Amino acid sequence: MANELDDVKVGKISLEKPLTVAIDMPVSKAVEKMLREREHSIIVVDKAAKPVGIVSAWDILKITFLADSARDMLVSKLIEGQKLLFVYNEVSLRDALNLMIEKNVSALPVLDEKDNLSGKISLIDISRFVKEKL
Repeated sequence: MANELDDVKVGKISLEKPLTVAIDMPVSKAVEKMLREREHSIIVVDKAAKPVGIVSAWDILKITFLADSARDMLVSKLIEGQKLLFVYNEVSLRDALNLMIEKNVSALPVLDEKDNLSGKISLIDISRFVKEKL
């Protein structure tokens, strides 16, 4: 099992068409999209469809609790100050997992060699892979 985490690349198991939301979309619309698609996180993209951040259910829970007008807030507010963490398709599962653990995140956008969004990898995806191999 240990070698497989090194041998298998993120691009092989990442979600190919990750859920995205425009940076200028209201948070309420992002939440609706996440609920409808049953996703725990959503990748924020700019007008050129380049990933600029990721919003998790935890992020939304925090602002809902702390902000009076969270419903009308734009997604851009949720990613203010966020440094985009991502991995490339060719990164090993072990390296992706280590980055998620080190940075305390549950999902990462996956980029191709031209820095275009090609997928999303989550702790759940890696857990499913491990479960299938056991």
